[in-house]
Amino acid sequence: MKWLFVVLTAIGLLGCSSTPTSSTADKPSMTVASLFNHALFTPQPVVSEQAIFSLPQSEVQALWQYVEKHKNSDITIDELLGNFLQNKIGDFSYDGATFIAKDALSQRSGNCISLAIVSQAYANVLGIKTSYAKVDSYPVYQKNKSFVLTSSHFKTKLITPREQENDSMIFFSSGTIIDYFPNQDSVFSGNANYADLVAKFYTNLAVSALLAADYDKAYSLLMAALEYAPNDPETINISALLHKHVGDRVRAKQIYAYAAQQQLTSTNLLLNYLNYIPADQTALRESILAQLERSPASPFDTLTLASSYIDKQNYSKAKKLIEPLLLNYHYLPEIHAELGKIAYLEGNLQAALVYFDQAINKSRETYKKTLYSAKQNMLTQLMMQ
Repeated sequence: MKWLFVVLTAIGLLGCSSTPTSSTADKPSMTVASLFNHALFTPQPVVSEQAIFSLPQSEVQALWQYVEKHKNSDITIDELLGNFLQNKIGDFSYDGATFIAKDALSQRSGNCISLAIVSQAYANVLGIKTSYAKVDSYPVYQKNKSFVLTSSHFKTKLITPREQENDSMIFFSSGTIIDYFPNQDSVFSGNANYADLVAKFYTNLAVSALLAADYDKAYSLLMAALEYAPNDPETINISALLHKHVGDRVRAKQIYAYAAQQQLTSTNLLLNYLNYIPADQTALRESILAQLERSPASPFDTLTLASSYIDKQNYSKAKKLIEPLLLNYHYLPEIHAELGKIAYLEGNLQAALVYFDQAINKSRETYKKTLYSAKQNMLTQLMMQ
């Protein structure tokens, strides 16, 4: 599948100010890494930050030649780089793997984080400041080892340089937006910065290592990620999952408890933490459930929470969570598909058929249309019996 690549010029868009940073001031006295059972793992070498963004000399020269060729054009340096990136990676093929910059360029493929890495690498050469927007899509259910992986990517913003600039000005700076996959059914879920990008790179690789049961590698990559984003809920969640899969459920529970106490949580993290709380600890379970009600940062988080109620056959609660999403996110096919699933489970096949028809009409991705059409055909056959 080829990438869809969009370059937009924007004024006054959010920079990285609202994202929790990894500065020393933001770090609690105890960190997630201090809760790791380090004795269970053997540290492995991981790629360095410098190597992540390193470009072949030929690519550096090509960029400077492009800049020299267009230096008299009436565009800013960030727009110029946006045009260069469109020519350079606009025809890349989508690949689920996370690559360093030079590997993404040599293989002409990669996921969204890989292409954000490439964009940052070229921005480094020109000294262009960057910020990022985190964009989420519906979770991908990975049956291997019963993992549920959230799907998110970063849009890159190349900041237009100013003669005098401070960090607070980045919040309102003009710039060029690079969206690598604009037709995906997704929503904005927060702002991010360079440290978040580096952490996301390491975390993605850690997830791959965890799925492959390479626990030492996963441990080493998570340790690297936590150096850049010690408060990131999904990295903390994966850290707990790592301990669970090496047999240390006690330490996994401690990591989840720490995250809950420090309010470093996400919907996925809290749902996983709930699995460790015995039914008779009603006060703690109710506290976590209350946090879950407040936790969704995007409609996809709400759908994930609703799915947990569907699994428990609490369909009324699931509908209570999902139906309000129709007001602002009616364009997302997953909302209609989940309501269709509930209608089917409740035995209301006609309503389910209508919901899946809406899901098909609102889908922009072929594989979703195919999936929902198959469900719709199944319902039609059931109604004819």
